[in-house]
Amino acid sequence: MAIIAVVVTVYTVKDRAIWKNAGRRAAERGVECYERNDGIYYCEDKYGNRVY
Repeated sequence: MAIIAVVVTVYTVKDRAIWKNAGRRAAERGVECYERNDGIYYCEDKYGNRVY
């Protein structure tokens, strides 16, 4: 049981770091993401083009 708790904790910390880094990189490129009313997410660059 302790091994499972350690594994879950490690992956949670890594996941947070990955998303924080991804947000920083997107901000540097001028990319902003939005959520539509139907729950779909999309991102646009600083020129208004959709980025995937």
